[in-house]
Amino acid sequence: MPPEAASSTGTGYVAARIRRPLPAERPHVRRCTRLLCSAFLTVLLIAGVVLFVVYLAVRPHRPRLHVTAFSASGIAPSAGGAGGGTVALSGQLSIRNPNRDIAFFYDRFYLSVEYRGADVVKDQALTAAPLYQPPKTTSPLAFQGMAASAAGGDMARDAAEAGGRVEMTVKVRSRIRARLAFWGNRHWHPLNVRCEVAVGPDGQLLAEYLQKRCSIDFL
Repeated sequence: MPPEAASSTGTGYVAARIRRPLPAERPHVRRCTRLLCSAFLTVLLIAGVVLFVVYLAVRPHRPRLHVTAFSASGIAPSAGGAGGGTVALSGQLSIRNPNRDIAFFYDRFYLSVEYRGADVVKDQALTAAPLYQPPKTTSPLAFQGMAASAAGGDMARDAAEAGGRVEMTVKVRSRIRARLAFWGNRHWHPLNVRCEVAVGPDGQLLAEYLQKRCSIDFL
């Protein structure tokens, strides 16, 4: 057709496109949203400041354990040069609560002793009952005469060789929860302690391991 027809067709196509009007703005919705966001951020900021102030006031610290005594009787060679009979392990750990306002509750403690990558003493009861420890107190954890006869020969050879050192790891496990003033945490957390020790040819703890701090893991 002539150009008039093409022009008419194009005009009809354009006219067929209907634009929908934009939705009307709602200022009261925007205002309400802003108020809610501001209130939430304000509450969050205040809660963070309060928690930070409480943390600075309380300053929680984890318990501290040290080796205060350890011996392995029976590793020293006898007069005939033989050794390696029954080895009896004895010792004591001290557990310290350094907090001023936080008390600790412990479940029963269990002791293991590792030597050359294997446990020669396994999960022996260290306490007969749970333990409550008030703030700023120290409690002893003692054990005596725990037999490690399976490793007696190897320990005697280590004691007789150069250096005369017999190295072991004392492992203690329990559960712990804390209490602050009248608020108490009812959730128990696992407590795993590792204390590196070493005795000389006489079976007594070497001086550099006395009062050595143990590592603590809550996993």
